Amino acid sequence: MNQYNYRELLQIFESYLQAHEPVGSPDSLYVPMKYINDIGGKRIRPVLLLIAYNLWHEDVSPALPAALAVEYFHNFSLMHDDIMDEAPLRRGHESVHHKFGRNAAILSGDAMLIKCFELLLNAGRINNTGATLCDIMAKAAIEVCEGQQMDMDFEHLDSPSEQEYLEMIRKKTACLMGVSLQLGAELAGADKDVCELLYHVGESMGMGFQIQDDLLDVFGNEGITGKQKGGDILRGKKNYLFVHTYNSSPENQKQEFIVAYHKASEEGNIASIVEVYKKMEVSEIPDQLQKDFFNRGLQFLSELDSDKASVLKSFVQALLERDH
Repeated sequence: MNQYNYRELLQIFESYLQAHEPVGSPDSLYVPMKYINDIGGKRIRPVLLLIAYNLWHEDVSPALPAALAVEYFHNFSLMHDDIMDEAPLRRGHESVHHKFGRNAAILSGDAMLIKCFELLLNAGRINNTGATLCDIMAKAAIEVCEGQQMDMDFEHLDSPSEQEYLEMIRKKTACLMGVSLQLGAELAGADKDVCELLYHVGESMGMGFQIQDDLLDVFGNEGITGKQKGGDILRGKKNYLFVHTYNSSPENQKQEFIVAYHKASEEGNIASIVEVYKKMEVSEIPDQLQKDFFNRGLQFLSELDSDKASVLKSFVQALLERDH
């Protein structure tokens, strides 16, 4: 049986996405949806779903509506996150609420969420799994909302604990990556224990992925990442590097660090905070942590049939080595 690699599945999905643009009346509801779909992204979640489905079926076309569903959910969450964060840019383009207005972004995001469940129901008709797929996604959607609320709650704290931060990213980011693999396996007719195993693979990957993003934000090459260097610092966002630095600092230096962080954000100069991170060698901790999470995902994969696990192992390794 032919197992596609990531790039092949990405191309299959991109073609499907372009051929199934959201349309309806009034057009003003659907144009923002098309806009955020078209400005790109890594498409990791839909490709993960297709990878999982492809472990059992060579023809992945029956899984494409479900793959589109998870991309719709992901983009819906980004649209609403950008509103809450008052972010002017998304993937180097104007954010939806900046381009089309706040109300349009809220309503179009809502429509994308509804479309997500409609697509899952349609995908599940091939083997009567529609209700199961929607149940899985509904539980994940609540976790994503909980993670976002935790992230907003952290804004009112000097800093969350490292464990609180890790739980927040598990819910906000890692959960959906786990669910993407789980949905693909459910749709493929895999045993429940295998579906759950794949969820844990994806969740572990998602944890490593977010820690890696936090690391690349400060120590990545801006020309490669395509993101503003120190963007989290400039926005005053408490990512893992901030959380670890705060919680590792002596009590008499914690407030000093917070003041310096706020000053760097207000003045748009990240140099002083980067120096603190370098002095404390803080990059070594998240670097090892993200490797630990990716390795945990590989350990879960070791419980799968070796032929089935090979494509996912390659994908995990590629994520581990990414620089953007």
